[in-house]
Amino acid sequence: MNTIFVIDSHAERRAEVCRVLLQGDRHAEPFETCEEFLAFSRSDGLALVHDEDGAAIRLSEKLEADPRMVPLIGFDASPQLASVVAAMQAGAVSYLAWPFTLQEFETEIDRIDAGVREETDRKRRTAHARSLLASLTGREKEVLVSLISHGTNKAIAKQLDISPRTVEKYRAAILVRLGVANSAQAIRVAVEGGAFDDTAIDPGNHDDDAMIR
Repeated sequence: MNTIFVIDSHAERRAEVCRVLLQGDRHAEPFETCEEFLAFSRSDGLALVHDEDGAAIRLSEKLEADPRMVPLIGFDASPQLASVVAAMQAGAVSYLAWPFTLQEFETEIDRIDAGVREETDRKRRTAHARSLLASLTGREKEVLVSLISHGTNKAIAKQLDISPRTVEKYRAAILVRLGVANSAQAIRVAVEGGAFDDTAIDPGNHDDDAMIR
């Protein structure tokens, strides 16, 4: 987390935060708004956002589904307990009171670093898996979910009331769409993306059954 993305609509405060961070070995990149930051092609780093009007919550929610996500820390001049709790529940990894010194910032980063890296990696895998699953049709999702509970083409075909040959073609299409080599890897993507956590699968449009037979 050597790059810190400083997001603050107040130009003077944004510049002062950057000056504090640049006293150390880290690189600070300023952004005026969350929208400007989200449009930026980010590398690994950490977002430090001034929590004005719930900005930390809004940005956390947007980053949650982004495979390029970075961890987020909120900051404010007079942090209110309710705002801090809400931001942390939304996904912020920490919250600081401004003004803070470089030493205070570095101490907090050192405290959360290991856990943040592990959690960020997990969220990135989940977001990436969900983006892959979103490319599947409704019937492909059903076939993928059925793989773990029914396994064989014959059993899946009986469950979904389609032919085993059609199941075989769906399975081949799923591997291509997910960019994996086999069914085990496809199931891993489904698990990471939460496909098996859904209580109901949206069947979507099954017109492709006729096309794929």
